Amino acid sequence: MIGILLAGGRGKRLRPITDRIPKPMVPLLNKPLLDYNLNVFKMNGISRVIMTVCYKKEIIQQHAGFGQQNGLDIQYIEEHKPLGTAGSLFASSGLFKETLAVLSGDALTNVPLRHVYDFHKEKGARITIVTAMAERPEQFGVCLTDQKGRLLSLLEKPSEAHLWTNQVSTGIYLIEPSLFEEYFFQGEVDFAKDVFPALLANQEPIYVYETNAYWQDIGTHRAYKLAEKRLKRGIPGITSRLTPFYPLSNTFSASVLQEKSGHLERSDSYSSMLKKQAGISDEKVLL
Repeated sequence: MIGILLAGGRGKRLRPITDRIPKPMVPLLNKPLLDYNLNVFKMNGISRVIMTVCYKKEIIQQHAGFGQQNGLDIQYIEEHKPLGTAGSLFASSGLFKETLAVLSGDALTNVPLRHVYDFHKEKGARITIVTAMAERPEQFGVCLTDQKGRLLSLLEKPSEAHLWTNQVSTGIYLIEPSLFEEYFFQGEVDFAKDVFPALLANQEPIYVYETNAYWQDIGTHRAYKLAEKRLKRGIPGITSRLTPFYPLSNTFSASVLQEKSGHLERSDSYSSMLKKQAGISDEKVLL
């Protein structure tokens, strides 16, 4: 599998934090969210990772680098303007020769991508959508399936009258590379709004994998604070297994960090430096 991390979003709902840093670099207990997402790939044996980047992309690139020292091969698809969740992937279709494991850069998860891959291949799916139970399903895309798990429809942020299930799309997908050869989309493209409806209209095999793994969108201030609170308590498969593959280092420039002083110790400066860069205090983040 090739890991795809969608890391180009603006993160408007997390302002003012994201006025200074991109959403994937929002700090969660001394590490940016980006580190947690890269570890999902690492723990599932995925070494080749492609990141789509746009907003403040230089901060992401300086932090993650090209991954060789950590056993990863990281490449970047740079967007000059936002192209949605799928636009830049269709524009770069020549890069994909294996099944893609697409991970949204604004969620905290320990999803077992290897298990999803086995399900995906067993079903002969063109696309597999990973779903999870949500306390507020009306805020997400609700997936309706038949008894075999095949997708019937995807309702984006439905009203309560249309809530037949609390299984929502996590923004985690497994996609066969042939999709990008046989379907043509250009410009700003969204998987849920543009690609999936086109495939459903053609009766393509889209399946839904319901996971009990931890998954939490951190796109709002409430969700962000809740994620930190849960991390402090401990999340199996995340806090117990997370290795700092990408600790803060001197690959950051002084201008990026807004620090003019010399080297700072990683162990006690990482969280405070990121939060200072974001313009937030510990009291505003930690519960």
